[in-house]
Amino acid sequence: MRALPHRSSCGNFIGVGESVKHEENWIALAEILGPRSSMLKSLVSRFGTPEAIFEADEAAIRSVLPDIGQGTLTALLRKSTEKDAARITLWCHRNGVRILTFDSIDYPASLREIDEPPAVLYCRGKLPVFDGRLTVGVVGTRKADAYGERVTYKLSFELAAAGAVIVSGMAAGLDGIAAAAALNAGSETVAVLGCGIDLVYPKQHTRLAAEIAEHGAILTEYAPGTKPHGWNFPMRNRIISALSGAVLVVEAGENSGALITARYAVVQGKTLLAVPGDITSPRSAGTNRLLADGALPALDAEEILAHFRFLYRDAIRMEALPEAAQYSAVTPEALRRFGLRMIGDPESEDAPSSVHRESPLQRIVRRKKKETVDEIKDISGQSTPDTSALAPRQRELYTMLPDGPFSVDVLTAKDVPVSEAVSTCTVFEIYGLIRSIPGGMFEKK
Repeated sequence: MRALPHRSSCGNFIGVGESVKHEENWIALAEILGPRSSMLKSLVSRFGTPEAIFEADEAAIRSVLPDIGQGTLTALLRKSTEKDAARITLWCHRNGVRILTFDSIDYPASLREIDEPPAVLYCRGKLPVFDGRLTVGVVGTRKADAYGERVTYKLSFELAAAGAVIVSGMAAGLDGIAAAAALNAGSETVAVLGCGIDLVYPKQHTRLAAEIAEHGAILTEYAPGTKPHGWNFPMRNRIISALSGAVLVVEAGENSGALITARYAVVQGKTLLAVPGDITSPRSAGTNRLLADGALPALDAEEILAHFRFLYRDAIRMEALPEAAQYSAVTPEALRRFGLRMIGDPESEDAPSSVHRESPLQRIVRRKKKETVDEIKDISGQSTPDTSALAPRQRELYTMLPDGPFSVDVLTAKDVPVSEAVSTCTVFEIYGLIRSIPGGMFEKK
């Protein structure tokens, strides 16, 4: 089939050769700035294209970003990732992966509206038409119980059957079940990865990923070959919420990654929904807290759809709900076709031990830790930064941060990879340890 010319969001057509080079330049820019860059929109607003950015001199760049770190500035002036960008572009074209650049007409419009949009998206499959349709991001714990599985499948199936697009992270647990339910309902679905488009994570979702790509799309901002590092996922979550008109949290513990998506939803002005849970269950502590803080209770699909029916009058099919409700109960067979296993499925190896309970010793340790933090607050008269929820590596990086204003370059200068530095600052910001200040800078709270 003859290659078609690229069309930018301005409607201008670019020749095939120019289009490939244009993609390479966007990828080169994305690799220099890293994911969740606060510099991207400022640079694009001033210079328009990556070509113009790379042609700018130091004075022009500093006029836009006076506090830009020397490492990032040098990389822009030297276009240091050019060879990597050419290799990535060639791989994508050979393997049927679409490259959606920030100025592409196919780039989701809702992503351009957030403060730190991806410069490039890698796409396998076909993106649904988002305009005029309700899109629901469904997130939850990786270690769900039977209640969480039932509710996730039922709500996702019925919402999809009534015309909603389900967006998830394709993670283990409830994310995978939400995607499977949407596919079983005969609907499109979108999965946003925290790794390269060439990898399936977790590996047991290989069949699920193939079905999503066949009947929807898999998206990621990470270049092919990027491993599923833990620090990638907090940044991935902002894309899930940005693509969604509403974010539905089914089950989430107090420190669940699903709550990061919920926080992004609030910042981005999305409707936040939460499923009420057992007040004695650690899995529902996060969702119940969201409800106490003002999230809308998600009691059934009809009530959720009724909240949006006037916004999406032509896209929501309320009449489909009675029939959908007859098929929305999760069964082992409904999940097995995607390589997933339901809790209690006799064919599942981990069925007897799938429910994790906090031991008495763990409970004592957790309470002692909280008491220690409270004692520090009482003695000092002010709150000491609580880093107990951070991973050991994140606590190590937190000690590297200065007391005054800083950028992610303070970490990259100490040989911390750009993606890890950016994502770690994201985690610190979400946990209230630092805050953003003008110029793409941060400071400790």
